[in-house]
Amino acid sequence: MAPKEAFSSIGLFQAPVLTAGHRCMGVAALLGACFVVSHLATVVVTCVVEGFNWGVNAWILDIMGFIAGFFFAIQCWLSSSRKSDDFRNGNTWICVWAFVTFGVRILDTLMLFGVVKWSTVYITPVGAALWSNIVSEVVFGMAFTVTALVGALVLLICPQDVDPAQTDN
Repeated sequence: MAPKEAFSSIGLFQAPVLTAGHRCMGVAALLGACFVVSHLATVVVTCVVEGFNWGVNAWILDIMGFIAGFFFAIQCWLSSSRKSDDFRNGNTWICVWAFVTFGVRILDTLMLFGVVKWSTVYITPVGAALWSNIVSEVVFGMAFTVTALVGALVLLICPQDVDPAQTDN
């Protein structure tokens, strides 16, 4: 991994004690940024190829997922630069979001590959729209979610930057 100083200008990986949990959160933040950019590209590709008539449910779920992903990418970014006990509440919410999102990502992946059909949510895309969805949702989205979940769990369960004498446990 690049030295801590390489990321100082963007405020990433700047925790006073950079632990494995902080590194996971920093990587999750970077993957989250990739997800946000690739998701926007996917929307453009899908609109160009298949048009704008995805159905209200698909648009609502897509926009909600994008906003949540954007918000939690920022939270992961912040977590990578804070002491785990100072950002405990934020890490708890990242953990909850990532746990729920992991299940949604599995369902989304199954729908993208045509294993699950749920036409009231969306119709399985084809061609360029399918491939752009695979890159944004499966590759970046799933990696972002899993890395955020692992990082949050590490920082919540076994924070290595906290003096055991200072904990309430």
